[in-house]
Amino acid sequence: MTTHQTARTLYTPPSPSGTIFAYRRLGTPSPSAHPVVPLLILTHFRGVMDKFDPLLVNLLAAARPVLLVDYSGVGLSTGPVATSVRQSASDILTFLSLIGETEVDVLGFSLGGMVAQLVALNSESAAEGPESKSGRIKVRKLILAGTTPSAGPGAQGSPNAEDVGRWAGGKDVGVDAFKVLFFPRDREGDAAAESWWDRIHERGEAATATATATWLSDGYADGGVGLRGQSEQIGKWGSEEGSQGLDGSYARLGGLGIPVLVVNGSDDYMIPTINSFTLQQRLPNAQLIVYPRSGHGAIFQYATHFAQDALRFLEA
Repeated sequence: MTTHQTARTLYTPPSPSGTIFAYRRLGTPSPSAHPVVPLLILTHFRGVMDKFDPLLVNLLAAARPVLLVDYSGVGLSTGPVATSVRQSASDILTFLSLIGETEVDVLGFSLGGMVAQLVALNSESAAEGPESKSGRIKVRKLILAGTTPSAGPGAQGSPNAEDVGRWAGGKDVGVDAFKVLFFPRDREGDAAAESWWDRIHERGEAATATATATWLSDGYADGGVGLRGQSEQIGKWGSEEGSQGLDGSYARLGGLGIPVLVVNGSDDYMIPTINSFTLQQRLPNAQLIVYPRSGHGAIFQYATHFAQDALRFLEA
């Protein structure tokens, strides 16, 4: 089986705008007689596919095909970093079209969960605009982890926003930031953070003969351009103006009838856990799991449990 540590990096042909997406296919390909819908994973703020938890990825890939991708302008992908969640979702729909996928399941974590909502909603809309140019992509099932709907009643901003911004936007990305942002601030949380940090550095060029990527705007090597682009995405998503029409999800979630699994930790420091309840309540066919004694990165702290829950949901 192809694993997170050994999968080669693949590249799409240039998109109409010139972006070349870097991506990886993992797991055992499904038989042509009984094809299994691939699971597309969309990662978090400043995240790249190299740094998505290999324990979780490999557990999922042992049961089904998995796709990892770097957003436009992020990691090993070329092009500009999107400045709206809608544009990120449009880029992902273009990516899927370029690799010939017409139906996927999607797991979106944090910012990736915002993007995942619009991948599903804007593909369903068949809207006039950039989304329609990539053709209709069917999202079969959706997993939304550590995320929030766009602005609307019941969707709360973080009471720790200033501290979150300081840690999330730092010049150098280290484990201490994730101890604050992703994991509980106690001995158990610190141990989980350090274990996860070790895991996400298992992949290396020596094993794969391909380049590896670091965090978006790490060391501000790009002058912080990418960081500002993703920050703008989140700012718009949380604003009333940015929640309108095809730019937002809040008012449209009731029309998304596909099965959805919403998951979070019991005390999310970055995106209040109550927002996961709001998501589940607004979606007509959603279930909610909240993991105990955990935070924003609960899917990494409980990687084995979450993989089991995710696979049960996807295979039902």
